[in-house]
Amino acid sequence: MNKLETLGKISTLESKIKELTKERDALRVDAVSNGWAVWTVSIRQGAPSLKWWKENRPTVWQKYATSVTVKKFAAT
Repeated sequence: MNKLETLGKISTLESKIKELTKERDALRVDAVSNGWAVWTVSIRQGAPSLKWWKENRPTVWQKYATSVTVKKFAAT
């Protein structure tokens, strides 16, 4: 494959992915509204990098940790 074929195929795939993502999102909304699926929300703990930990040696991890909300689609 040459440069133009490769870049053309990448462009085609990206447009298909965007189209399918929109379709997936619409189907998810329908599934949730019909009671066939739910959105589950969980909290993830994040922290500074290991390098930071080693440099600063904090004694309390929770003091520096942050919470991130994660939304996950799950069929029921």
